[in-house]
Amino acid sequence: MRKDGDAALRRAVRHYGIGLAAVAAGAAAMSWTGSMVPLALAGSAAIMLTVPLLQQLRLRAARRRSAERSP
Repeated sequence: MRKDGDAALRRAVRHYGIGLAAVAAGAAAMSWTGSMVPLALAGSAAIMLTVPLLQQLRLRAARRRSAERSP
């Protein structure tokens, strides 16, 4: 089960990295086009791609807390 959790965390971190890359691409597109729309779209994509990482971190913290409570 640990391997599945590690794979899920790696996937979530990869999505987070893709979101950050989208922000960088949106910023570049903003400077090329002069419009803020690309950055706004990239920012919203980054937020959506960050959610799986936050869910994984919350799940890991909950598991750690439950492991500490049970002897």
